[in-house]
Amino acid sequence: MLDLGILLSSDIETQNIAGKKVFSVEDGYLLACFDKNVTEETVTEIAKKKPFYAVFRDSSMANDSVAANLEQIFETYSPETVRKVL
Repeated sequence: MLDLGILLSSDIETQNIAGKKVFSVEDGYLLACFDKNVTEETVTEIAKKKPFYAVFRDSSMANDSVAANLEQIFETYSPETVRKVL
């Protein structure tokens, strides 16, 4: 997390967003979801929270459509968010 400018001592909470476990670092500065079967609903709800960073695991996406639409969802709700799919 150091490359993102976040201290290792930062507060980390878990939230339930659209039925998925999401890690919130520094009050939503970074939101990360690594659950299985992440849907467009989950991605949309995360984007609406307007984090500075949003991180997802590539194999977490429910299907190829979710992966393909992730960028467009963020462009619609939070274009400033830096997105990473690992």
